[in-house]
Amino acid sequence: MKKRFGVAIIGGSGYGAGETIRLLSLHPDIEVCGVSSRSHVGKPITTIHSHLLGISDLSFEESPTMETLRRYEKSAIILAMPSGLAVPTVEKLLAGDLPETTSIIDLSGDLRLTDQAQHEKFYAEVPFAPEVRHRFVYGLPEVTKTPQTARFITNPGCLATGAIMALAPLRSFKLERTVIVDAKTGTSGAGREPQASMHHPSRCLDFTAYKVLAHRHEPEVLQALGEAFSKEHSMMFVPHLIPTSRGEFITAYATLTNRESETTVREAFSSRYKDSPFVRLRANPPRLVDVVGTNFCDICVTVRDGQVVVMTALDNLGKGMAGQAIQNLNIIFGLPQGRGLLHASLGPV
Repeated sequence: MKKRFGVAIIGGSGYGAGETIRLLSLHPDIEVCGVSSRSHVGKPITTIHSHLLGISDLSFEESPTMETLRRYEKSAIILAMPSGLAVPTVEKLLAGDLPETTSIIDLSGDLRLTDQAQHEKFYAEVPFAPEVRHRFVYGLPEVTKTPQTARFITNPGCLATGAIMALAPLRSFKLERTVIVDAKTGTSGAGREPQASMHHPSRCLDFTAYKVLAHRHEPEVLQALGEAFSKEHSMMFVPHLIPTSRGEFITAYATLTNRESETTVREAFSSRYKDSPFVRLRANPPRLVDVVGTNFCDICVTVRDGQVVVMTALDNLGKGMAGQAIQNLNIIFGLPQGRGLLHASLGPV
């Protein structure tokens, strides 16, 4: 039986698309009604996403069918394409017969930064396109509060999600100027296309930093935390690759000018996330195995003599991408944020 809401995916062969399809197969109200990939037209999606055998019988199509989207109460198109393709795709959709009841969620970073200079510095290959950009809102529900009226959403970056959620509650305290973000991520965040640095012999049992003080998620974090925060603080953002496929662990370091107690700081986190179904505040450092395959972000905060350390763990393909997109869909479709997403990890993996 057809569900109330439909979703079409453009760029359907990547990891983000595969995870979106998997998660929506568990959703009681939203279904995937089309998956497009020009390089795989006509092939069953299970030729690429073999884990979906028996779950989905869809085949790749060249482009979404607007008539199919109109059959639903509301619908959405998820852009799961590599960086650089979102702007022309959105322009084409807006110039065509996109239904008024159809929203767009972009999983790439092409439309995240609102400052043109910062965008041109970190996304030089992507046109700024203000006429498209101003339509999109930044969709991190726990911090920027995705409005139900939003129609076009730019999904946050995976590392940015963990860093923003670690630092947002600290905005209520006076901090020393420098804030440090130490981010560790699995290799699936680099996408499906083979890269020498992600080749198994290169990554297995290895550990390295990359894009030190030059990662495009750094300005995204500062933007989401607000102009006041970015003016008062400088950030040292250092990402690392760890030898795992999925999962991210972010450790944020800051110094409390007024030396507030651990109890006071933890109360700020509890207050900030009390209505957030996907934030789990833990007494001990979080673990990747507890969040992989889910939309949860587990957070632990520790304070000593004014030093504060916040640790967050999330799945880069879940809360860092597909799960967060579905959470945003729930909001704009008028559903509870946790609808179809509140399930546990596998535990030991």
